[in-house]
Amino acid sequence: MQLLQKLRDSSNLGLLTQEISQVESEARNLSRKLLDFLVQSRGTTILYSYTGLGYVPASLMYWFSLTFQSGKYPVLAEAEEASIYLAPYRDDFSLVIFSTGEYSKLITAIQVARMLEIEYFAIAPEPPAENLKQLARHYDVITIPYQDQVKTVLFTVITAFLALSELHKGALSSRGQRLFSHGAEGFACVFQSLVEKYVSTIESATRCSSLIVTSSRFLEAPAILLSYALRSSGLNVHYSPLEGIPSSTETPILGVFLTTEERIRREFKTTKKASLLELLLNVDPLEAPVYVSLLAYAIIRSSVL
Repeated sequence: MQLLQKLRDSSNLGLLTQEISQVESEARNLSRKLLDFLVQSRGTTILYSYTGLGYVPASLMYWFSLTFQSGKYPVLAEAEEASIYLAPYRDDFSLVIFSTGEYSKLITAIQVARMLEIEYFAIAPEPPAENLKQLARHYDVITIPYQDQVKTVLFTVITAFLALSELHKGALSSRGQRLFSHGAEGFACVFQSLVEKYVSTIESATRCSSLIVTSSRFLEAPAILLSYALRSSGLNVHYSPLEGIPSSTETPILGVFLTTEERIRREFKTTKKASLLELLLNVDPLEAPVYVSLLAYAIIRSSVL
């Protein structure tokens, strides 16, 4: 299979490492603007919102802010839901919104924010149509030069991680400093070893005629991204939360877990009768979305190169 050959090809991984290094450099520049917005924004609440796979960076920012108990209370909501159920009834929050190209929902959310005088910071891929480009400029959307959804996610996840690791580098004793140091070092340098570590798991997944990807709620967003990448490479894959999987199923399951989720993993294994593959991440939980995004990028790019 071409995908597996590419994932084991050192020259291909070297090329992808260069691409990720470039993405990382551009994300580092934008992260400073995002950090400035977070520091200067008004209100007691900050809403992390999204369209499409923008769920991944929005979720990362939500959990990061909740973990480090930032001065603003974090809320996570899809853009359309936020515009209908939250924005009209609150006057004390700022908005960060990530989009992977769903411009109708994005523009509607921004129009509501402007009408209600809500501060916002919006990031989206550059739209292909000229009328949408004009709308993006009019509504001060920060556009990035990518059309591929997974590359957009990788860019925004790294941007979000760098901004928040800088913001909280002095918090929670050594943890804040450690996360900041990892962001400063970058993730391109560990990309090849990451793929090499999990390529056998990906290989086992690709041998399945169909597959369910699952995870805890904490890892839901990156696990959805991984299932999207596998599906885009030609596999019959869908995501389901742990509680949505029947007690017995003939469809193999790929569980995305952290080593800190041992109790969750053990309970899942003992209550489900199914063939189980595991992608087990031994990293700080707040870094997990970055690493899963890197794996998703490797799968997507190796499928088309």
